[in-house]
Amino acid sequence: MEETRKRLRACLIFVVTIAVIIGMVYYFHDVKGGTQISEGTLIFISGGDAVWQW
Repeated sequence: MEETRKRLRACLIFVVTIAVIIGMVYYFHDVKGGTQISEGTLIFISGGDAVWQW
């Protein structure tokens, strides 16, 4: 019983660690790498004239 608990705990820690690593890779590759956000924004500046578009 105790060995099963240790294995389960090790598997859960492994899965959580892998999920965190995948999340960090996604963030640094996709989110931080983009220079212009085109999705998920309600207001953005169009062109160089600094006019707010709704």
